[in-house]
Amino acid sequence: MVSATLAEIYLEQGYIDMAVTIYTELVRREPGNKAYAGRLSFLKKQCKADEKKGVLKNFKKLWKR
Repeated sequence: MVSATLAEIYLEQGYIDMAVTIYTELVRREPGNKAYAGRLSFLKKQCKADEKKGVLKNFKKLWKR
């Protein structure tokens, strides 16, 4: 069972990857739904930004050694 509500619950719990998976499926099922597509796009951008921050944090930790 997939729904936008379930995706948002996952987000509240910190499971961004699960929310992206659900929104991807919702967009596949309803390609014309701009709300789903917009939310998916936002979440993917958020994931990329978080990944970059994580890389930078790890780099800074290594640099301080």
